[in-house]
Amino acid sequence: MARTKSKKNSKNTPILENLMREVKANTGIAEALINPEGEISISDAISNIIAPYREDAPNFQAFQKLVMVACTAWNASILRSAERENMLADMRKLMPDRQSREDFTAIVKVLMKRKNKLYPKVNRMIIQFKVTDRGNDFHIAIASTMEKDEKAR
Repeated sequence: MARTKSKKNSKNTPILENLMREVKANTGIAEALINPEGEISISDAISNIIAPYREDAPNFQAFQKLVMVACTAWNASILRSAERENMLADMRKLMPDRQSREDFTAIVKVLMKRKNKLYPKVNRMIIQFKVTDRGNDFHIAIASTMEKDEKAR
């Protein structure tokens, strides 16, 4: 049986630890880092990327959609061109109408540019995210892959 390891630090939250348990159960990942020391928090990065659009998402449902689109843009920005186009085409197929597809494409392009400008060297893929309504704000928890030189401890 594989042992699950996580690096504990002061940023660990029950929300993030629960998300990691879900990811491990769904993906079979046996080892993971939680907020690895010296690495950027992808949750914080997504928060920074969506900051200019935060006022456009005043409620939980709108904020959750904004985070979902930002996570899509993040992952798309890391992929090679052909893979990126296939991924975005698949996402557009889920949209109910032409206007939704156009709006999705426009915001993804803007968020991809922000990701590449703010975090050009961070290439950790987002595996899963969870947004929680804490009453006075929304909390983003993100599970991502590790960089090639990171090792689960």
